[in-house]
Amino acid sequence: MWYVKSITEADYGCEERMPGEPVMALVTLESEDGRVSRFEVAEDWLLHQGIDEGDEWPEDIDEPDVVAEKANKMSEWMENYMAALEELE
Repeated sequence: MWYVKSITEADYGCEERMPGEPVMALVTLESEDGRVSRFEVAEDWLLHQGIDEGDEWPEDIDEPDVVAEKANKMSEWMENYMAALEELE
């Protein structure tokens, strides 16, 4: 089982986000056996899922297909978001 150790704002460095790009958060997870995993995820997704520091992570990140599926879902979300922005223009 994995738990959320910390959630911080992703570091964009000197580059700014592209218009319509979601705000990303850097999530650090820690497993019960002390392993650590860090990755970026859309902040809106975290809020929608109600995930906060100390919570159990809702997915088993040890399964390799979970990572690919998550990336696909994030890409699909971004495409839908960009399409919606274009409609607003």
